[in-house]
Amino acid sequence: MGKTEFSVEASKFSQGVLEIRLWEERNLPLSQSRIAFDLFALVAHSSCTGTPLTLKRLFTTFNYSERGVRYVLEQFVDGGWCEVLCDPEDRRCRFVVATKRLMDAFASYQEIVLTTYITCVKSETQ
Repeated sequence: MGKTEFSVEASKFSQGVLEIRLWEERNLPLSQSRIAFDLFALVAHSSCTGTPLTLKRLFTTFNYSERGVRYVLEQFVDGGWCEVLCDPEDRRCRFVVATKRLMDAFASYQEIVLTTYITCVKSETQ
């Protein structure tokens, strides 16, 4: 692959990345750090796979301070993106559960990412 070909492919891909980032800014519960995006992705993944997400797992999954994660989690709960529910059998155990709002945003995000990258790939092969 010549330098010109790479430049054209890279510019199309980078344009797609920028379009996705702009969509994220407008539609997802983001903050100044990546904690919010990672929390969004983890809660959505937990819901999609049917794997319960405990608070303990949430705090240990990423390399962020518990305080930082807790702050963003509170914003998510206040914004209606997720809920923190107690296990009815063991009230010490709490789960982070996606709301319809989060799952609707995740479905839209999936669509925009796939559409954007498929468009980039198709334009590269033409």
